[in-house]
Amino acid sequence: MGFLILGFFKRGSREPSLHEASHAGDLAAVSKRLSEGVNIDERGRAQATPLMLAAQEGHVDIVRKLVEAGADPNARNPLGVTPMGSAAFGGQTNVLRCLLENGGDVDAKDRKSTTLLMIAGQHGRGEAVRVLVLAGANVAALNDDGRTALTLALRERQDVIVNLLLELGVEVDLRDADGATALMLASEAGNVELLQRLITVSGADVNATREDGTTALMMATATSVGNLAVVDLLLEAGADPLAKDRHGLSPFLRSAMYGQLELVETMLSHGAEPDQADHLGRNGLILSAMGGHVELAHLLLERGAGVDAQAENGITALIAAAHSGYEELVELLLTRGAAVDVKTQQGETALLKAAEEGRTALVERLAEAGADVHVTDARGRTPLTIAAENAYSDLIETLVRRKATLEPAEAKRLTTLAEQQGLSDIVDLLRGIDSAHKRS
Repeated sequence: MGFLILGFFKRGSREPSLHEASHAGDLAAVSKRLSEGVNIDERGRAQATPLMLAAQEGHVDIVRKLVEAGADPNARNPLGVTPMGSAAFGGQTNVLRCLLENGGDVDAKDRKSTTLLMIAGQHGRGEAVRVLVLAGANVAALNDDGRTALTLALRERQDVIVNLLLELGVEVDLRDADGATALMLASEAGNVELLQRLITVSGADVNATREDGTTALMMATATSVGNLAVVDLLLEAGADPLAKDRHGLSPFLRSAMYGQLELVETMLSHGAEPDQADHLGRNGLILSAMGGHVELAHLLLERGAGVDAQAENGITALIAAAHSGYEELVELLLTRGAAVDVKTQQGETALLKAAEEGRTALVERLAEAGADVHVTDARGRTPLTIAAENAYSDLIETLVRRKATLEPAEAKRLTTLAEQQGLSDIVDLLRGIDSAHKRS
């Protein structure tokens, strides 16, 4: 953050300037320069004042001498850092006390609205934190990123500072600009020890929500490495497993989305319904299918999830799995009786979605299960049309073998397109289709 204002001075044989003497801690030289009437707040290298340099180095005797002689304790460098900011960064508690006693602003902010308390906290300066809080620092102030001193310390994994702030009476449910609390951040980080402290000692609200409706329990389940210990602790403390964020995603649905088998089982045991859906109508089975989570899909089916449940756009678990190429999952859903010709709002079936991606093996398997190879989507495309437009030669052969046909005009259009692209193998395949063949 640019707190190291000056690394060293070269003095040679001459007497030190006020800046040099302040930086070096030479009280006699400082006194002499002041007696000569020099500008006490003169700017030197990096626009630093003598007081900034003395504060940075922890020379409390120099600091006291300068402020008593009229130095500005709230002067700022180009980064907006005051002498107190430099002292907070270095954990110079005696300097902080001296400056506070002589007009220093306990809530001074730098150019990014970082307060002294934030500076001390994120750098692990415990005693400086104590001095500032006891001096009345605004613990609820937000920096430009919307963080408080408490949540910033937590994000920097400064657990000792977090505990100290709480011991000093900082409100445990103090929020970031987006509404996040310390408990939420600790849950997201998987910090069980701190969570226990926040809940049992400080009484953190386990069901507090961010502005988007997210709770600590949701944050604990919103990753691919969801932490079961954190989830168990939150549930034991009364966290609501059925709460939903503004997207309609509950801890159960988030766990399903990320394939967290144990977490899904935990949520089901705490009252989550297998067919619970988000605001888009996607249930746990559809979300697990989108991620290819076979074991989880099996669990949800065993617990009663509807195999043909549709989201608002018409997608089913089978359509999602076929589109992404999850062959094992498609097989599971087929053995559970999934309907093969269900359409989305765009008129797409599982077979059409598989065809779009050139997934020949899946198209073959779906056709074996009875899927219609002549089906058309909302744009009038058939699987064979899609295969030809994308030059999927293996898929064309498979569909032709399954008696898929093209209308004469469509066959001509696609053949011409293939000729223009120099795709001779596709041209030969298309010319071999009996376009007059009646659909059976």
